[in-house]
Amino acid sequence: MVIDDSPVGSGCVKLVISDAHEGIKAAISKVLHASWQLCRVHFMRNALAHTGKSGRRVVSAFIATAFAQDDAEAARA
Repeated sequence: MVIDDSPVGSGCVKLVISDAHEGIKAAISKVLHASWQLCRVHFMRNALAHTGKSGRRVVSAFIATAFAQDDAEAARA
């Protein structure tokens, strides 16, 4: 995160990407009035935690392929 001289909550921060810690998410909403998004690492960890050991390579490859796309439409294809 980059901090500048703008007043907190002035709208300079539009999106914060972090883990899913509830305190961080609440602060982002209340103090920064910004959107929140789960980071790629934690998204991947969460997805693989619900995948059987034998399927982790395939699921990981599918997710990595989706992340590599240029736009959301290409990722959905």
